[in-house]
Amino acid sequence: MVSLIATQGSLFDIQSIIDYGQSIINVGQQLSKFLTEHRQLTNKTIQAQMNRHFHGTAAEGAWQWKDAYEAVEVAAILYLRHLGLSTNPLEQLQLIESLCPTHTRRSEEQLQLQQFSTPLSLAYLACAAGQITTNDLVLEPSAGTGILAQFAQLHGASLMLNEISPDRTKILRRLFPGVPLFSVNAEQINDYLAGKTQPSVVLMNPPFSSSPKLNHRNPDATARHVNSALQRLCDRGRLITISANWFSPANPTWRDTFVKMQEKATVVLSVGINGKVYSKHGTQIDTRLTVIDKIPATDATDITCINDTVELDELARLIEQLPPRPVWERTTPSTGATVSKSVRLSPVQPKSQLAPVNQVLTHFQDVAVLEYELVDWAANDGLKDTLYETYRPQRIRIRDAKPHPSLLCESAALALVSPPAPTYKPHLPRHIITQGLLSDSDR
Repeated sequence: MVSLIATQGSLFDIQSIIDYGQSIINVGQQLSKFLTEHRQLTNKTIQAQMNRHFHGTAAEGAWQWKDAYEAVEVAAILYLRHLGLSTNPLEQLQLIESLCPTHTRRSEEQLQLQQFSTPLSLAYLACAAGQITTNDLVLEPSAGTGILAQFAQLHGASLMLNEISPDRTKILRRLFPGVPLFSVNAEQINDYLAGKTQPSVVLMNPPFSSSPKLNHRNPDATARHVNSALQRLCDRGRLITISANWFSPANPTWRDTFVKMQEKATVVLSVGINGKVYSKHGTQIDTRLTVIDKIPATDATDITCINDTVELDELARLIEQLPPRPVWERTTPSTGATVSKSVRLSPVQPKSQLAPVNQVLTHFQDVAVLEYELVDWAANDGLKDTLYETYRPQRIRIRDAKPHPSLLCESAALALVSPPAPTYKPHLPRHIITQGLLSDSDR
């Protein structure tokens, strides 16, 4: 009995210091080698890598199968970074999907938040519908493990990510270092990102009928996600969403929602997708791809919609026939925040040597020196006879910084301390400076 307690205590001690995100990345890197060689990812193979990097087994509580499936998805992302896309991407991606295990075990979090990641082949087509270029800033409001984001990045776009799950956020931080990452309820993504940059493309696969902190089904969840993201999208930008098939302009329940949406935007494609595309994710639910351009419709009641569900090959044909995206505005009139892409992450060359994930994306091609002015400051400058003082950096003023969105304060005692004049000037990705992501209170 004493030996058992000691063993369990040691396991708990180890688990408390494990870097969850890095451990998932480490497993994904090992599994990606199997995918590169077109070898099957068996449960035995996955278990061995999970046991190794989490220092324990699933039976001991060191990890769950939810974590293992996340690692498999990371492996697919790293495979794409290593080899890129072939001349027949759908065939290539369907082969990779066939090598991955079926998701047969789900955690409470997955069920509550309806975490069904986007299949590789569907993610590729959703990104193709966005007609993404190197000039785009792409927002993924429900980023998951970053599958949609990775396809956008293969097209050279800059990214903004949001993911409410703490575990998946840890993975994203490791997979996409340097990318703005938020962790808020995407049903209010526009409110949470107030004052931030507006994306030119939104790629999203939100929960179909689940909302955080609600224990019951919420059929309005999809509409809330789409409406908020559409508000955040820049004028003339494009939004692509994957939803349940019932979220359709042809469904009388949602007809009015789409008509109202078309007062500010235009649905250019809405088509159902056969549920077998999700078979590897443990479900066969029919889904729907909807493409929306943020331009008021000529006739709000005239909505493009295909009622039938189609196979992926037919979906690819429909996407090829989409009209070109509108020429979108580079500057929003309300905030002056640029939406043009101003930082490019180094592209991954096909058939290159597989590199550690932190090597792949940490080299920025477009950086800028953070310029600031030195300020002469005395201990009584602008101070009041109060317990707390409004905080601001005493010795520097940052050029091009935006006003801080909330009030900051510090104790009167700290406000009397005069810091030394700095000499170092940080080098930051240019978009952090030019897109208004830096406040005048940063230091």
